[in-house]
Amino acid sequence: MAVMTKDQAKKFIEMDDKMIDVLDLLKARGVIDARLHRTILLEGYKRLVEEMQEKKLINAKESREAIKGGFNYLLPRLAR
Repeated sequence: MAVMTKDQAKKFIEMDDKMIDVLDLLKARGVIDARLHRTILLEGYKRLVEEMQEKKLINAKESREAIKGGFNYLLPRLAR
C-alpha cells in the first residue's frame, strides 16, 4: 500500500532533515495518530520502522534493510 507518491518520496530523500516532515505526512494520511507521532519523535527512526512493519507497510526483510539504509531505503518502499 502506498502512503505517498514516488515524487514525494524523492523530495523527502533529497531533504537533509526529513523526520518531522515524513511523520507529519504519515499522520495526515491516517497511518499514525498524534500519540504515535510524538512517540516516534521521542524514540527515533527505529520506532518508525517497527511501526511500519507492524502496519504491514513493509515486511521483516525490508524492516532490517530500512534500519541499515535509513530514509533513503524506507521512503521508496512506502511509495510503492
